Amino acid sequence: MRAVIFSSLAVIFCSLVALNLKAQNYLHQVIVLNEGWSDWQTGEVIEPATMAMYDPGLATYAVVDTIEDAGFVSDALIFNEKIYVAADGALLKYDANSYELLQSENIVGIRKMVLHNSLIYITRGDVDDQGVSLELDSYFQWYDAETLELVGELTVYENGPQFATEGIALAGERIYFAINNAFDWGNEVGFLGAYDIIGDEYAQWDLGDNGINPYHVFEVGGTVVSVNNRDYGSTSLSGLNVDEDLVETIEVSEANAGCLAAVAVDSELRYQITGETVIRQSNAQDLSSSTAWISDCPSYYGMAIDEISGEVYGSVTDYSTYGLMEIRTSTGQLVSQFDCGVSPGVICMDVRTISGIVSDLQQSSVAGATEQQFDVSGRAMPLGPIDGIMLDGRGRKVISLNRN
Repeated sequence: MRAVIFSSLAVIFCSLVALNLKAQNYLHQVIVLNEGWSDWQTGEVIEPATMAMYDPGLATYAVVDTIEDAGFVSDALIFNEKIYVAADGALLKYDANSYELLQSENIVGIRKMVLHNSLIYITRGDVDDQGVSLELDSYFQWYDAETLELVGELTVYENGPQFATEGIALAGERIYFAINNAFDWGNEVGFLGAYDIIGDEYAQWDLGDNGINPYHVFEVGGTVVSVNNRDYGSTSLSGLNVDEDLVETIEVSEANAGCLAAVAVDSELRYQITGETVIRQSNAQDLSSSTAWISDCPSYYGMAIDEISGEVYGSVTDYSTYGLMEIRTSTGQLVSQFDCGVSPGVICMDVRTISGIVSDLQQSSVAGATEQQFDVSGRAMPLGPIDGIMLDGRGRKVISLNRN
């Protein structure tokens, strides 16, 4: 009888989804990469890096893998229900449902990643065992997402970037990335590089004396923007007008440190100067002006946007004993928070389509007849009859359990 009821709920759910044309996608899960804690002088890993999953519908958090021997995690992305993690000299590929490690490829100095046409473009930079900046033959490469095989690269010998690279962004058919030489302390540089995918050409712009040490790169409202940490005692912003091929760099007023956390939302750049309790917001067309998006919040280590609801996830840590995640509305109000691991610096949104959840839900109607219940991705649910599965107004999966 339970299976019949569950199947009926599935049919009703599917009908409602068909009518709700605005909710084509939903936030399936949030992947949190906790960097842990390592002694940078000895290399000893004191608190290992971990990968965790936060279910926004159930409001549950769980560690799904410990990344052994990784001193840090620098980036992650999700593609075709696979999680790709840049972790201390390796590119790791996980199944996004079972969290099984499927493949690993050693890539010395892997930093940030962006995906385009099933290729993963990466920036590179690191130090050697003595803490000296590592000289590489190529600071920009791309790999096949399926096989993790190297497909192409720009080398230092053939007009590629000559220094370590960091932030990366896709804009049109170009991959833009920050060139900062950041691992050679005191000798940082400031350039913005661009690889034209169609023309297989490389271009580079000098960000000027005030644009040293770019870290973040975003496509913001048709402008490519970099957030520059300079000497870590101040911050500047650079904007590349792609149409006019012009770069403007402005110094952020009253900024006494560099910037760790930043995100792009439509035509707005939101960023927080390290140590400040304010998150500033600047329009890409006028980087010299800013307003306070949030006027009182913790100092965030990382930020990410849920593209469905517009909610902002911001991580907080002391880098050695704790980590937590705040969830705020698109206007900055605190919604909730949850504990996570030490140094949660990478936050990755797993957005999926309604058609996928409907298909899984229909298949789950059979599982509803068993003693153990499962959610739409096959994870074991708390025991008890399920009333229904739906999406709330913010595009999150909500599962209702009958406790009677």
